[in-house]
Amino acid sequence: MPFSLRAVFAIIVLSLQIHNNNFHPGKSMAGISRKTFKTRLSIPQALSVSSIKRNALMLLSGQQLLIASDAPQTTRKLLWYYDWATIGDAIMDLSQRFLIDPRISIDLCMPHGPIELFIDDECFRRVSRSLDDCDARYDMVIVQSLSTKTIFKKLQYHPFTPWLSIMAHRRDERFSRIQLAYEQIARVFKPREAGPIEPALTIPTQGTRQSRPFTISVAVGGGDKRRRYENWPELIRLITSSWPKRIARPSFVLIGAGETARETVQAVCELPECGHVESYVDLPNVAAAAELIQQSSFFVGADGGLMHIAAALGKPGVAIFCEIKPEWRLHSNSKIRPVFSERDINSIAVARVASEVTSYCRELARETGEVRSTRRRVLSNLRQSKNMAAE
Repeated sequence: MPFSLRAVFAIIVLSLQIHNNNFHPGKSMAGISRKTFKTRLSIPQALSVSSIKRNALMLLSGQQLLIASDAPQTTRKLLWYYDWATIGDAIMDLSQRFLIDPRISIDLCMPHGPIELFIDDECFRRVSRSLDDCDARYDMVIVQSLSTKTIFKKLQYHPFTPWLSIMAHRRDERFSRIQLAYEQIARVFKPREAGPIEPALTIPTQGTRQSRPFTISVAVGGGDKRRRYENWPELIRLITSSWPKRIARPSFVLIGAGETARETVQAVCELPECGHVESYVDLPNVAAAAELIQQSSFFVGADGGLMHIAAALGKPGVAIFCEIKPEWRLHSNSKIRPVFSERDINSIAVARVASEVTSYCRELARETGEVRSTRRRVLSNLRQSKNMAAE
């Protein structure tokens, strides 16, 4: 075998050892038996050829040696390079930013994702679309995953800076992104919290829309066919018809984008039994959708970006899940209650979802009434105390 190929082969094997935590600096390649060698090659069966190439690239470029196990004590300026594009993933993956020492200033670079949701975020000193708009030097860099493109970006802009990857080479979706983000941030930055914190967003309210007594924002449409719920007209009709009599009838705010969302809005509006319906389809940006959700009283939707916005805003609601388990997407303290099916999302009975919505809203109304009663009693006692003191 030519020397160059032998060297590359050794590097690939070394990368596999590192990937499986089997590498020991004092142990030479010569000391590995043929059986052990074959075993180590066969362990990461899910490791693709592209992943092996990325491992080799990181070793050859020296980037593997810069992977941080602890944040340097001198860390005062951090770059978070997030190159995923989906709304929900961004909210979950960036959720543990609050665990980083507030004395460390963080710049967020998001080339493709929902950057509008983080413009006014208290954790980020600056948000930008391009690395060209970021500072030339940082004490540390965080990336989401170790894609070839991300590695080359790191080499181009910050070749000698320690860095951390949240997902590393992982590409599947059957895990809790919130938990993984916590584990990686906690491993390096050592926060006091013993578990992941809830995702949170701060959305500035422009506030010209007239508020109604009880509004339900409904996420219609959806890009992922697996999570595209098709029974919205019947669900909204059933929620309206079974709505508790002691609570003011709700109005529905339909939010979505694309042809499926437009068709859903048309179908809902054609049913007079659905009550008051407002349509906000194809909004100019995701921040506008977030503001509508923030102004609403309740949320209903399938697992997706708008659901994650509602959860991060602390909204109560009901979300419809299929295949992906709710605990992989929602924090344990979330006010969003899931309705889950391992089968097709449209196999979930409409009556089941409607019952969950009306029951939850009835609970909220009862809690609100109890709070108001307590407040009235407190005010009444204060007035009586003042009157007695005056006498």
